[in-house]
Amino acid sequence: MLRIKKELIDKIAKQGEKGYPYEICGFLLGSIDYNNDIREAVEVYQVENQNKERANDRFEISPKDYIRVENYADSKGLSIVGIYHTHPDHPDRPSQTDLMFAQPDMSYIIMSIEKGKAGNWRSWKLENDRFVQEKVEIL
Repeated sequence: MLRIKKELIDKIAKQGEKGYPYEICGFLLGSIDYNNDIREAVEVYQVENQNKERANDRFEISPKDYIRVENYADSKGLSIVGIYHTHPDHPDRPSQTDLMFAQPDMSYIIMSIEKGKAGNWRSWKLENDRFVQEKVEIL
């Protein structure tokens, strides 16, 4: 399950609208309760989409950005609990490409941006090599 503040969802929506028609991406920072499979996001951290050739339907996070965000999170006593990205003019469900790069124990928010306006969003998690929609609690 993912617990997340509404203001963070609003930030992702604004970032997605600003970045339209390209996919934007970033990290969910917070804490993980492994015993109960609960991730709580308290901060979002946008990074640049490194996929310049197919930015309208793919995102890529550089290893340098990953390390930079991991160090930032550590400095604040937080962990990377998930990744978010947008799907411009496409539904809020994972693609095969999303599945190829997914990691266990992480939440994956996908937000649809339709004609420049934030639309539906869902959170997903990797389970037995496939994505399943996860329950979300808005804080």
